[in-house]
Amino acid sequence: MSRGRVCRRPASRGDGAGIRCIVGHVLVQAALNGGTTRAAHPSVPLTPAELAADARAAAEAGAGAFHLHPRDESGAETLAAEHVLAAVAAVRGATGLPVGVTTGIWTVDGDVQRRLALVRRWTGQDRPDYASINMNEPGIEELADLLLGLGIGIEAGVWRPVDARVLETAGFSDRLVRVLLEPEQPTSAAAVATAAAAAAELSRMGISARQVRHGYDLPTWDVLRAAVADGQDIRIGLEDTTVLPDGSPASGNADLVAAAARLAAET
Repeated sequence: MSRGRVCRRPASRGDGAGIRCIVGHVLVQAALNGGTTRAAHPSVPLTPAELAADARAAAEAGAGAFHLHPRDESGAETLAAEHVLAAVAAVRGATGLPVGVTTGIWTVDGDVQRRLALVRRWTGQDRPDYASINMNEPGIEELADLLLGLGIGIEAGVWRPVDARVLETAGFSDRLVRVLLEPEQPTSAAAVATAAAAAAELSRMGISARQVRHGYDLPTWDVLRAAVADGQDIRIGLEDTTVLPDGSPASGNADLVAAAARLAAET
């Protein structure tokens, strides 16, 4: 495997506009906040300014792309355009790297139509480069059509093999930026096995989009090791875990990204 950090600019916005940085052959995507609270980690970034500062430090540590959960003034996750566009603009302005966001149905209390109405306002130069669509949620076809029509790429969120099989009949499986494999199992062996089973389903279906894999809490590190060994990309950040590979607390996102970059370079 080649070593070091290499950057290249994708051909189109739908491929993730900006500069794509890789460590060796591996993209390290930084998931800066997710639903993580300040109680879980005091340094989790919530505001656009905090996200920008964290993103800049994470990029210096080896991150080549970002995944955000924009927050409103109260700190709650939101799909409202004013907050989404502000968060994306801040991170992109700080790094020049691709920025994606969640479309999680929980942010709209399960209301599919409200989600579409909010996402429809993600327009202009500050729109996300891509957004994740969880395959186990309702309304994914309409949401995919909307995102693609807005010029926003799609990450297909796959938690289990059954979620991977949803892509077999999805009308957007050939238009993905990547597949996001995110097993939730609480043990390393189970999480790695679930990711491998989902990846096998994707291969069977001929879905060749790059995969970004991660887990949650300490097992995420073994999921990342297996992903790099399989030649796939990885994700890390305070959304996924607050601990380093040895189980010690991470100081923040840059600390986690640096550890993931070392793992990618050494595996």
